[in-house]
Amino acid sequence: MTDTITRPPGFRSRVVDRGQSETLPLISIAGTSGKTTIAWMLNSIFNKAGWPDAAWLSSGVYVEGEQQDGELGPWARVLLAARYGELRVVVQEMAAATVVAAGLPKDTYPVGIMTTLCGNNEACLLSEDASRERQAMHIVVESMRPDGMLVVNADDYDVNEVASKAHCLVFPYALHNDNPVLQARLNAGGIGCWIQDGQVVVGDRHESSHIIDVASVPATLGGTMLFQVQNLLAATAAAVAIRIDPFIIEAALLSFTTEPDLQPAAANVFAYNEATVIADAPELVATLKQLARGIRHIPHRRSLVVCGRLPRLSDTEIHEAGRVIGGIGGIIL
Repeated sequence: MTDTITRPPGFRSRVVDRGQSETLPLISIAGTSGKTTIAWMLNSIFNKAGWPDAAWLSSGVYVEGEQQDGELGPWARVLLAARYGELRVVVQEMAAATVVAAGLPKDTYPVGIMTTLCGNNEACLLSEDASRERQAMHIVVESMRPDGMLVVNADDYDVNEVASKAHCLVFPYALHNDNPVLQARLNAGGIGCWIQDGQVVVGDRHESSHIIDVASVPATLGGTMLFQVQNLLAATAAAVAIRIDPFIIEAALLSFTTEPDLQPAAANVFAYNEATVIADAPELVATLKQLARGIRHIPHRRSLVVCGRLPRLSDTEIHEAGRVIGGIGGIIL
């Protein structure tokens, strides 16, 4: 594959003990779903690469995987450590409400990831949550450095509409190589990430390199959970963007699963006797549909679905959620 990537600013060299870095090695992650999973996938990759890292996620601030007491104080210390090269990379999960209320500094982030808005679900796009997330995504785009790189879910039309306003390079990822956004980027001389013959592939229009077998990543449940496959694509693309060795990426992700202690009810997969148990707490019908689609693709299954109240859903959405759950089949409680 032709080396078409220039490592974004903030990731070009180690600056330990060399004074302040002009550009902080920040990675922002925005979207209605997948943010935390992608962040922990990246944490696994950074650990394998030997990169000291930190993250501000929905559950708190972490330094090299260890949760800190409080948030604002630890985050200020994280940014200071990153500025002086003590941390090689810092990930920030973008909460839409906070981004809209407080804003973000422009031309700051060298790398950004945008996951999904509504997964092309028109009913979801009419919701207040989707409107707020779209507004937050526009702010995230404006916060990107012009010489940075924005990793974008090419399978979500609305995410691509927002990303089209970006002044930095765009690195699309897609489930299929024939995705028109991906193809347009490749034909323009860019690089992308996609699935080919069950493999995560990164390449340009001339050649490509296989990174990892999708089914070998435990979080994807043999490749049946497409939303986890998309998270895998996003994390892989971001790691490639900052020039982490593909062999390190593969080694890190071969054992990745969503840990219930760190990501409770985030499509956690457990083995119990001879059964596979999946624990999740979908807040949108669109994400529930993604989960149900994955379960339906599991071969030779007998299903038992236990569902709570789904308090975030409206009365109309509850009826739609009921149809989705009923479509899984089996016993429903």
